[in-house]
Amino acid sequence: MNISNKRKIADAVFEGGGAKGIGLIGALKVMEDHGYTWRNVAGNSAGAIIASLVAAGYTAEELKEVFNENNFKAMIDKDFQSTLMISKVGKLIFKKGIYKGKHIKDFINELLLNKLKRKLGNRKNVKFGDLVIPGEEGSLLYNSKYKRKYRLHIIATDITRGKMLILPEDIQEYGINPDDLDISLAVRMSISLPFFLQPIILNNKISHEKSFIVDGGVLSNYPVWIFDVNGVPRYPTIGFKLGGNKEEIRKHKITNIFNFGTSIIETMLEAQDDIHISEMNYLRTIKINTSNVKTTDLNLTKEKIDGLCKSGENAAKEFLKGMDVNYSKHNELRKKRIDPSITST
Repeated sequence: MNISNKRKIADAVFEGGGAKGIGLIGALKVMEDHGYTWRNVAGNSAGAIIASLVAAGYTAEELKEVFNENNFKAMIDKDFQSTLMISKVGKLIFKKGIYKGKHIKDFINELLLNKLKRKLGNRKNVKFGDLVIPGEEGSLLYNSKYKRKYRLHIIATDITRGKMLILPEDIQEYGINPDDLDISLAVRMSISLPFFLQPIILNNKISHEKSFIVDGGVLSNYPVWIFDVNGVPRYPTIGFKLGGNKEEIRKHKITNIFNFGTSIIETMLEAQDDIHISEMNYLRTIKINTSNVKTTDLNLTKEKIDGLCKSGENAAKEFLKGMDVNYSKHNELRKKRIDPSITST
């Protein structure tokens, strides 16, 4: 394949998928090698991790180095393996999840600081206000509340209010300025897999009520719609989706409360399948086969990590073969989608 050196700008959306998220890096690498750079990025769960680091300036090559050295298991709290079964049950009942997730939050913040420390000076937390696109005044989702100026958007779920959260903007409903929201906290919200990572509890400064925030995949695991506008957008959106052939997806073996919980999570995420994705979205989606890895498989070997990256690379190469034709079809479908209440941005 001839790699183009021409700079191409696009928006990117990364699906959630726990340990499967490593596959996103391989696809990202091929797109970057093909000349793509990213203006706005968004993601959920594992996709939120990748999106946040891409927004801060990490390349796919750098991400591969990071996750070769620190697999998903190492990013979870250090007591992952040593926690006794009875302790796990207690945490599940009383803390709404087994693992605190503080280690992964700190780890993400450290990675962000490594890229942005010159800009931040002595400040120790990277905020959404640090990743604003200068001069950008466009809006998202046909709603002036949501700002294209934020280079990064993350999806989470408030199960207390039964509401999907688009961060950083929706944090203002809790009395917090979107500019001041820590990116690592937003990522930690988005990766809060039910039963595994304890939910983030937000104290609403306006209503003085508590909200439990969990994985955005509960309501939208693949928010490829987030940068849509009327007609043809200024920049194309390229979606990175994790999954596989239904025939290849392993059946869930249920023998105790813990693999019962993992089966619920796997089903919740995998059930948002092809039938729910419109033709328009498929035409802009890189479909990465990750069927040999489970969402909750946090003990990935180097071989599995390399295999996921390779799968992502193959998917992106296949996507690029038909991209020109498919994106022309996509734009024709977009032209037919018009909201008369708003002009294109």
